[in-house]
Amino acid sequence: MGDGAPDQVSEFEREGLLEGLADEEREARIDLLRQLVEVGVSMDDLKRAVAEDRLAMLPIEMVFTRECKYTLRDAMEASGLDDDFVRRDFLALGLPHPAEDEVLYTEEDVESFRAVKQVLDAGLPAERMLELARIVGRAAAQSSEAVLTTFVRQFLRAGDTERDVGLRLAAVADALMPQLGPLMETPTRLHMREIVRREVIGRAERMEGVLPGSREVGVCFADLVSFTQLSESTSTEELGEVTGLLELHASEIAEPPVRLIKLIGDAAMLVSPDVPPLVDATARLVQHVDGDGRLPQIRAGVAAGPALNRGGDWYGRSVNLASRLTGAANPGAIIATQEVVTAAGAAYAWDPLPARRLKGIEREVDVFQLR
Repeated sequence: MGDGAPDQVSEFEREGLLEGLADEEREARIDLLRQLVEVGVSMDDLKRAVAEDRLAMLPIEMVFTRECKYTLRDAMEASGLDDDFVRRDFLALGLPHPAEDEVLYTEEDVESFRAVKQVLDAGLPAERMLELARIVGRAAAQSSEAVLTTFVRQFLRAGDTERDVGLRLAAVADALMPQLGPLMETPTRLHMREIVRREVIGRAERMEGVLPGSREVGVCFADLVSFTQLSESTSTEELGEVTGLLELHASEIAEPPVRLIKLIGDAAMLVSPDVPPLVDATARLVQHVDGDGRLPQIRAGVAAGPALNRGGDWYGRSVNLASRLTGAANPGAIIATQEVVTAAGAAYAWDPLPARRLKGIEREVDVFQLR
């Protein structure tokens, strides 16, 4: 492919868009620039993208913005939301507050603004709505990054030019856009259905109007042994692969009623309303990690007792106790409290260990190790 119109190439050169490029890389850059100019990308946007080394991402960015017709002010006026709430909502969602003149929203986006206003008008306090926005924002950011990273890794080729990457990813995104809604919405709906099926609303909760409140659960923390030393001698990419493998194993063993709540660096947190399934899942996690030659050994601590669910996370003494127990376990071992041993029943064999004094726990804890 040639260099294109000489006057346009000269303009690209004057603006510094071809600096340091030669041969195929230069031709590919010119071709991509010409295509972007033809669809309306300004010279300032091109210069900014080149300076930030993200020119290859412009085509896919345009796929996500081509239906946009409204600014934030337009969306606020159409929905009736006020500026103070919208600013707090963007902070809660983890999104930057856009400039007044940025055209960023589609018809569907404006409908979502209206839906928020309707929920608020129905009586949901703004603080509750913002609490929900924080949860949704974290989940959406994680899901979006996972989806994009998966497709980028799948469709990158060795030796790709910016044009190759940009146009290929844009084509993939264009084909997948209609599927993104069901891809994201269906798992959420199915998870909600399973949670509804599992939840039991007790009399006290009905009287107090809170679900879920403090309730009896089993809590497990499992962390990789010697992760600190590993992080000091391993590249960031390799370390990411290690934590990714831990997440994969933890996700695979977390079958209802056991839920994977979060991963904190080298540790996974599991919660279950029933203790026996949690013990089974923890044992499987230790076995899976032990059988994976790419990971260091893992150890786990399990506690049971009342805990409070807030924002999708769990809090309380039993949560703190499980976390502290994990640090006291030997590599490959699962240790637990007397409450776990009692709730697990006779199907499990435990060996008593010397009572432990754990940081942040007010008294010595009787500890047992699963055989």
